[in-house]
Amino acid sequence: MKGPNSERPRISTEYTYKGVEMAVLENRYLRIEVLTGKGGDIIAFRDKQSDVNPLWRSHHDWVAPTEVALPKGDGTAWTDYYPGGWQVNLPVAGEGMTVAGAEYGLHGESALLPFTATVGRDDGEAVSLELAADLVRYPFRIERTLTLPANEARLHVDETVTNRGEVPLEFIWQHHIALGPPLVGPEARLDVPATSGLVDDYSDGGYENGRLQGESTFEWPNAPGRDGETVDLRSFPPRDAKVNDMAYAIGLDDGWYAVTNPKLNLGFGVTFPADLYESVWYWQPLGGEMDSPFFGRNYNVGLEPTTAYPGHDIPEKQRENGSIDTLEPGESKSAELTAHSYRDIDSVEQLDATEGVVS
Repeated sequence: MKGPNSERPRISTEYTYKGVEMAVLENRYLRIEVLTGKGGDIIAFRDKQSDVNPLWRSHHDWVAPTEVALPKGDGTAWTDYYPGGWQVNLPVAGEGMTVAGAEYGLHGESALLPFTATVGRDDGEAVSLELAADLVRYPFRIERTLTLPANEARLHVDETVTNRGEVPLEFIWQHHIALGPPLVGPEARLDVPATSGLVDDYSDGGYENGRLQGESTFEWPNAPGRDGETVDLRSFPPRDAKVNDMAYAIGLDDGWYAVTNPKLNLGFGVTFPADLYESVWYWQPLGGEMDSPFFGRNYNVGLEPTTAYPGHDIPEKQRENGSIDTLEPGESKSAELTAHSYRDIDSVEQLDATEGVVS
């Protein structure tokens, strides 16, 4: 990974992590670690100046897959193999379900599969990693290109999903991005250009430590609390909190979000096409998720651009609100996302894919 020119970006596919094949993309600002042998998961987005990885890592000793892993109807496979960080979930996201005769547990199957990985570009201007996989239970092919320019503190993600079957198929496409300390904390702020929000239906349990009023709608960011007070979702609770909630940022004016920690002098943000990803799922296991495999150990959030919402009663709820998408036979859909690292900002009013923070 070292070369005669320290400013030249670098790439290698010769790494492993817990026995899983891994690629590393690196420039003078960032070190990106990608589990090519498991879902193309991005497990590190390390800012070199601060030596901080804003992506959260799982506390449990997750299992490294040694062969193709398929989802289980009981929903445990995805979390068994969950390292934290950034996953792509297809053809569904959310709780277990049966779609088109295919049984899925939590979050579909794409994050459980190995991806082929090749170096697409390696020169003085940029490096890129090309990833591809075919799903097993759905006739979907996913192709991804991760590009790290030489002189940018951001990673560009170009992704295409193709229906290789002969029938139209409904799907949900999600980027499951988990962030944690030291970026996430009471010193930090979340900015999302949403006009409204939705709190999940808590009637089936699992949210005994919720601070929000279940199955409610609100004007973003002011969510109704269980205690009758308003909860500002731009803020994070103390690190010793025991909070567990699930909300959805919807009515997006633009496709981006940003988490900024002025005390750390670091921010992380993602831009995405809001016409495709209609919502940002906001997973909030802030010390209060007591079920397996977390057991109260994790203070983190998930901020997840997703094509449909909510994460249960799939596909009926998504058909009802019009957020479910369909791919026709032979049809492809593509998306461009960019992950940004930035500093010297207290809050973000606008995040642009090429210009970065422009507020």
